[in-house]
Amino acid sequence: MKFTTLLAGATAATLSHLTTASPVAAPAPAAIEARHSTSARFSKFTATCGTTSCSYAATLTLIPENIVVNFSHTTAGSTIPANSGSWASSSDPAVFLRWNKTPFNEYRIVVSDVHVVGTSVILDFFSPAADWVAQPNPTSYVGSQTFEAS
Repeated sequence: MKFTTLLAGATAATLSHLTTASPVAAPAPAAIEARHSTSARFSKFTATCGTTSCSYAATLTLIPENIVVNFSHTTAGSTIPANSGSWASSSDPAVFLRWNKTPFNEYRIVVSDVHVVGTSVILDFFSPAADWVAQPNPTSYVGSQTFEAS
């Protein structure tokens, strides 16, 4: 066999190094998992429109790491759009906030956490149509400022 032949020709120093080298410690699974958000607790969420623009603000805590992230955003127009796009201002560049309106006039509020390289955690919350004044073209949000996206 090729493997046997290779080992027979290896020097004793090489074989000794292979058997005595210290293994590289793998990261603990708990440490890896802790970086992935499991939910986002909103402690402040507001949306109001004036005659020419709408302003939005949100504060949330990513669980389990308890990372607090503040957001703000503005859109042109006097009504809240069906799609906000990613909010312009985030205190953490690895966390994004946006919403999309459903066919039932609910708003799906979406948090994207990309703290772990190569992965993205998506957390969402469906806000009922009744939380948005003047449907189907709402001008403000009157729902709870505190809720949890998971």
